[in-house]
Amino acid sequence: MPLSRAHYYLIALLVFTLWAFWPSYLSDLPAGKPAWHVHAAGSLLWVGLAILQSWSIHSGRRALHRSAGLASFLAFPLFLVGGLMAIHAESVTLAAHLGDPEYANFAQFGFFDPLANIGFSLLFYGGLKARRNIQLHARYMLSTVMFLVAPVIWRLLRTYFHFFNSGPPESPHNFSYAFGLGNLVALAIAIYLYRKAPKHGQPFLIAAGFIFFQWSLFETAGRLESWALLFSRFSTLPLTGVIVVTFAVSVAIMWRGWVLGRASEKA
Repeated sequence: MPLSRAHYYLIALLVFTLWAFWPSYLSDLPAGKPAWHVHAAGSLLWVGLAILQSWSIHSGRRALHRSAGLASFLAFPLFLVGGLMAIHAESVTLAAHLGDPEYANFAQFGFFDPLANIGFSLLFYGGLKARRNIQLHARYMLSTVMFLVAPVIWRLLRTYFHFFNSGPPESPHNFSYAFGLGNLVALAIAIYLYRKAPKHGQPFLIAAGFIFFQWSLFETAGRLESWALLFSRFSTLPLTGVIVVTFAVSVAIMWRGWVLGRASEKA
C-alpha cells in the first residue's frame, strides 16, 4: 500500500490545526459566527476521516476503510457548504467595511478561499474516479488536505511571532510574510510528494498548482479596489440560495466521480 505512514502526518496536522485555531476561534466558540462553525466542522470531520481511512487500510481493516469512504459522501457536502458559507460571511464583512485598510485582507481571501474549495473538489472527484487505482486514489485523497497546511502555518506565525502581525500603520504588510511562508511550505510539501513518485504524483501536482495560484492572486489581483468591490457584491446573494446551490453542486460532483469510477472498473 502507498503512503503507509500518512495517518501519522495527518494526526500531526490535526494537532497543529487545533493549536493554530485555538486562540482566535476554538477558545471562544460561542462568539463565532455560524458560518465558521459549519466550516470548522466540515474541515475537522474531513481530516478525521482521512486519518481513519489511511490507518484502516494500512492495518488491514478494509470494512472500516469502506465505511469511512462512504462517510465522505456526507462530509464532502458539509465541507463545501461550510466553505461557501465562510466565503459569504467574508464578503458581508468586506461590504460593511469597504475602503477600510484593516479589512483589505477580506478581499484578498476572496480569491484564496474559493480556489481552495475548487481544488479540494477536483481532487476528491479524482479520488472517486480513480478509486480502483490504489496508487492514484490514495494520493488524490491525501492531497485534499494540502489546502489546510498554509492557514495553519500563518496562524501560528501570527500568534507566536509579533513581527508577522499587520498592525497599521507601521507594519501593514507583515501578514504577507507569514502568508508567503505558509504557502511556500505547503507548495514545497506538495512538490516533494510529487517528486517521490512522479508516475502517480499527479494529485500533488494539481494541489501545488492551486496553492501557487492562491498565493499569486492573493498578492496581486486580490489587492485591487475593483476586485474588492466585485467580491463584496457576493454578499447580496441570499445565503439560503448559496447553501442550496453548493449542496447541489457537491452532489453532482460525487455522482459524476462515482459513475466514472464504476465505468473504469468495467473497462
